[in-house]
Amino acid sequence: MLSLEHKAKVRITAVRRRTIRVAAGALPRARCAACGREVETLTRSQAGEILEVGDQELGAFLAAGRVHTIPTVSGSLRVCKESLFAAIP
Repeated sequence: MLSLEHKAKVRITAVRRRTIRVAAGALPRARCAACGREVETLTRSQAGEILEVGDQELGAFLAAGRVHTIPTVSGSLRVCKESLFAAIP
């Protein structure tokens, strides 16, 4: 009788996804790791409009850590509204 022994490695990866439902006119909310709480989030263009700066100047704020970002599942970044208002001089 022939005995076959199979060894297999199994790797289980858990991915946590969350669907955010947003009421009309409301901003999406997400947990900001830097603030440590759930905050309203903005797109980069919305954040630039509020600060009245261009994309390059907003990028400088982000690179300096003055404004917090929150990565999305799709790979884009949202801006923490709380940190944005704290960055306004």
